Amino acid sequence: MRQGLKAFLLSAFVFPGLGQLYNQDRRKGVALVLGTNLLLGVTLLAGMVLFSQEYLAVFYPRPLTWELVNLLLIDTISHPLFWIPFGLLMALWGFAMVDAARGAGRSKPAANP
Repeated sequence: MRQGLKAFLLSAFVFPGLGQLYNQDRRKGVALVLGTNLLLGVTLLAGMVLFSQEYLAVFYPRPLTWELVNLLLIDTISHPLFWIPFGLLMALWGFAMVDAARGAGRSKPAANP
């Protein structure tokens, strides 16, 4: 049980896929790390594009102040194109946490020489 808790905490609070790597499930761990990095990049890219489009379309002549940044962030976060990759990222993160905890209890088959 202790190994399952460590794997869960690694995937939950450090980075998805590290729990699988801790459990010696290398293929799944690498796939989850790469998938998480991809979705994180897409989420950040979508956020930056939406932020800049809103700024250029509505506020361009005005200088960028903290009040304007707060308004733009609220508009960016409320846009559905931001929530699609963000939702997929959170789903992948949740899967990694649960799978890491469950995978710690499974025994690996012995390698045949």
